[in-house]
Amino acid sequence: MALVRLGKVVRAIGLKGHLGVAGTEGALTTVTRIALRRGDEPEPPMRDVVEARPQGRVWAVKVDGVSDRAAAEAWVGAEVLAHREDLPELGEARHYWADLEGLPVVTAAGAAVGTVTGLYETGGVDVLVVTTEDGGEKLVPLAPYVEVDVAGRRVVVDPPEGLLD
Repeated sequence: MALVRLGKVVRAIGLKGHLGVAGTEGALTTVTRIALRRGDEPEPPMRDVVEARPQGRVWAVKVDGVSDRAAAEAWVGAEVLAHREDLPELGEARHYWADLEGLPVVTAAGAAVGTVTGLYETGGVDVLVVTTEDGGEKLVPLAPYVEVDVAGRRVVVDPPEGLLD
């Protein structure tokens, strides 16, 4: 089962072990189990979600096995993951990052740009990391000139002048 990144633990909240998770837009309200991963750990154990609620700009998430503030602080920096099949479909023009990784990127004219190999959260517009055939990298903001072609399993970009130079 594929794990999908939902966000990142950015801080502890309160004294009872709540994790402050950023980078998610509500997916945590629909899942009952998550994994917390540090570094490149291949298959972290799944944990039951006891509670998930918005708290300002982050989500306060309580999971089994994290019972106090010190335990929550130990998870700061960890990725929050869920099984893809446990997540709801997002609807048109919305995607989980994991659904974009590995997709080919082409221009509107059909020229190959590369393959999506990563994504950056910037606080504004998220940015695709596209690795070119020669091993270089292009950064492509997920702006109105970028279309995710779900049926065609590709990302199409109609770049403004200079974006891909």
